[in-house]
Amino acid sequence: MKWGILGALDAEIELIRKHMDIKCETPLFGTVFYEGTVSGHEVVLVCCGVGKVNAAVCAATVCDKFGADCIVNVGIAGAMEHGLHILDVVISSETGFHDQDEVMLKYYPQRAFFPADGGLAALCERACEAIPEMAGRYRRGRIVSGDQFISDAQTKQSINDRFAPACVEMEGAAIGHAAFMFDKPYLVIRTMSDAADDAADETYDNFIEEAARTSATLILKMLELSDTETSPFRG
Repeated sequence: MKWGILGALDAEIELIRKHMDIKCETPLFGTVFYEGTVSGHEVVLVCCGVGKVNAAVCAATVCDKFGADCIVNVGIAGAMEHGLHILDVVISSETGFHDQDEVMLKYYPQRAFFPADGGLAALCERACEAIPEMAGRYRRGRIVSGDQFISDAQTKQSINDRFAPACVEMEGAAIGHAAFMFDKPYLVIRTMSDAADDAADETYDNFIEEAARTSATLILKMLELSDTETSPFRG
């Protein structure tokens, strides 16, 4: 089994890269695709860049060119759900676009949300439980994406009213969309760097490194806990 791991920022993949036995580096699309192993698992790792198109192109490439059997997107997000705090983790139950017109639902793939893989989500929960400081600080939930950094209360309220997400970011739904098209199991793991409100810019700057490190630590723990001989994926 080969794991495809994507993060939008260097900070989101740096820790994973440090723990990876890198066998090959392929420059492509202004970034580098790293192939190697982590905890005995084959992995292709890439910093996909910010935004939906960058994420979708790299997710498709990880599936098509590098033969990944699943995709996990790690990174940071803005908290939307009540009771979700800075440095808490959201494990995707599904992803969708908050900036997509409803007319798009008339066209392939004719869906508003992309369900995440239950087996990968359960493995991520096991990883959270195995890290003492994560106790009680994670939940499954809907993640919505758009080409917009949400940093004002009015926009936050509008997205909450329309989609009721746990958190908001800029890549997860595009990766979910690509995974759906390639029929690959996927998961998005997001640690809260801010509250997507009027103070988001300052909070983001203060917590981006720690939030990114938390998500990276979780995928490393997932790989450590996952049996190299059997698939963790549902179905």
